[in-house]
Amino acid sequence: MTGDESATAPEGYATASEGEARLRQALEAQATYMQDVTAAVAPLEEGWRTARAFFADGEAIEQFLAFERALNKGTDLKSAGAFLMSDYGYILAGAVVPLFVGFGLLPDLAPGKIALSFYTAQDEHEGTLHAVRRAHVRYLTADFVEGGLEDADHLERFRRQAEAHFAPVVEAVFAQTGLSRAALWRLAADALAGRFLDAGRHFGRADAAMEAAMRILKQPRSPFNNRQLHYFTLTVLDADRKPFSHVFRARGGCCRYYRVEEGSLCPTCVLKPAEARDEDLRQKMRAHLGLS
Repeated sequence: MTGDESATAPEGYATASEGEARLRQALEAQATYMQDVTAAVAPLEEGWRTARAFFADGEAIEQFLAFERALNKGTDLKSAGAFLMSDYGYILAGAVVPLFVGFGLLPDLAPGKIALSFYTAQDEHEGTLHAVRRAHVRYLTADFVEGGLEDADHLERFRRQAEAHFAPVVEAVFAQTGLSRAALWRLAADALAGRFLDAGRHFGRADAAMEAAMRILKQPRSPFNNRQLHYFTLTVLDADRKPFSHVFRARGGCCRYYRVEEGSLCPTCVLKPAEARDEDLRQKMRAHLGLS
């Protein structure tokens, strides 16, 4: 979305004036929606590192892993690697997916074109507050491509760029922890699928967002692809005996939280049998409705 306003825009790009206005609107909406992971177009400055530089820095990754291990007693190195990937997947998906789902905009996801400023925040997990690693994101170029959620080429472009971004992350975490590449790719896919669902709800287009996510993540030769990842719907009856339904993401990966002291399986954990998982989730739905 760069160039002279009077010039004809290349295919897939808006004119400069239209594109700049739409990009500003999209970034404002993303920052309102994801206040713990705000995204902006800005230069690389002190306190910021490109994703490429960060994940090429063995000491930085060791510090990230040490942070993850300090959060829960009994956290082994592989579990710390899973937590790191879950946290980073949350960050990257939070910066990218809302722009894509809400506005059809895809930034340049090359690791050298994205800058990060990490900080520590508090997040609720299973009713308890935990420290988490978060980061704000800067896009170092305003060359965003625009397209629709039904546009096969645009979805394929997202997949290729997301794979290229996560590939060095997976390699770096694998090298430091020994957690398998397949497990790490599953966690990255879970993060993207979860954000597609939530952003779809936020922007009023959940069905289109879920369909787009599955078309991106379930390509046969993609490292994101696994059999277990999907969306599913459960229904319970409310106080008036009317059906109440909710869509969930079935995880393809495991964050390994159950392996720490006093840990447990997450509500949609891939290790849970589907029947037990669904009954636990129905109980949570009933509790949400104020039913016993």
